[in-house]
Amino acid sequence: MKLLTRTNIFFVGLTLIVFTLGGTVFYKTFRNITREDATERLQDEKTKILTYVSSHQSLPQNTISLGDTVAFYQVVAPATEKTGRTKFLNPSENEYEPYQTLEFNVSLKGVNYRAVIFKPLIEADDLQHAIFQAIAIVSLILVIVMVLANFAISRFVWKPFHRTLEKIKEFDLAKEGSVSFSKTSIKEFSEMNAVLETMTNKIAADYKNLKQFTENASHELQTPLSIIQSKLELMIQAENLSADQMEEVRVVYEATGRLSKLNQALLLLAKIENRQFVETKQVALNEIVESKLNAFEELIKHKNLSVERNIEPVTLQLHQTLADILLSNLIGNSIKHNIEGGRISIKLNKESLVISNSGGQISMLPHELFHRFRKASDASDSLGLGLAIVKEICDAYGFDIQYMYANMVHTITISF
Repeated sequence: MKLLTRTNIFFVGLTLIVFTLGGTVFYKTFRNITREDATERLQDEKTKILTYVSSHQSLPQNTISLGDTVAFYQVVAPATEKTGRTKFLNPSENEYEPYQTLEFNVSLKGVNYRAVIFKPLIEADDLQHAIFQAIAIVSLILVIVMVLANFAISRFVWKPFHRTLEKIKEFDLAKEGSVSFSKTSIKEFSEMNAVLETMTNKIAADYKNLKQFTENASHELQTPLSIIQSKLELMIQAENLSADQMEEVRVVYEATGRLSKLNQALLLLAKIENRQFVETKQVALNEIVESKLNAFEELIKHKNLSVERNIEPVTLQLHQTLADILLSNLIGNSIKHNIEGGRISIKLNKESLVISNSGGQISMLPHELFHRFRKASDASDSLGLGLAIVKEICDAYGFDIQYMYANMVHTITISF
């Protein structure tokens, strides 16, 4: 949920609560005032009736002059004064209308009467309902206007932030060294832009230094390793070495070759992580698969493996070298970690690449297979970096890679 949407939700909720509470308080206050006013008017009517009886020694007949309807009935003994509410049917409108009543005692020539004044409240109730409806309508209109105004104002105020966000999204460390942000008069956004600009410049400088260090370190390591390997080859060809010396030279030669491969693999991983393979083109994966199978044909025959192919023409926007490395590692692993007389299955379509091979169960968790220096077997020539490189390539292009083992079959699925 966007920040602006969440802010509007809280704002609308708070506004509705305030208007609801305010409207309720206003409605109840107005109702109490009208009821008190009705009670006071009834008391005035009572005073007029008692004054009339005292002055004329008779019950008033013309109740209209007193303002409200008055009824008298004779009682045996006086009772306490009381007020109440009742309803009477209005025949003209065929509905019940509310009345407030006041009952009190009247004594005339030794006879006790009970006087009841009926005051209609229809006008007060109608006024209350009208005010309540007006408050509800005005509140709804105010909420709508305030929400729309808040939304429009917020969009205008937050525009510099969204421009900065777009700049950050478009920023590519491999293509540009720094990023500049638009100026804004809002202090907080201006400070944020300054911090982001400083941070991106620092990241760009660190990236450049790391890239140079990686390339220089790899080059400086590879050169002496190549010299050592060439010298060792000459020593192996020498005829004056004993068998023990020859074995020692062979061990050193293999260790040097392993170190050279490790250096190249780590350099490749660093380049992939740093997104240095930026140039892409339409690469025909089906052609690379066929090419790799032809290249590994001797190894496949040597292990007496059967290969099942279901390959459709597929082209993807990739870096040619990374596509080659990806398929080379996957097909190479399916051969290297297979069993004698096993099988390999390769399925390629526009949605995915699925490579399966027979083999024994591995001793690690499936997700650990893509970690660096984790080996599925104890093969002496394995660096434990092949699938880590595959995972980095998939991450670089947004591919999903999954591993599964069932029924003595290892399966790696890459979803494009």
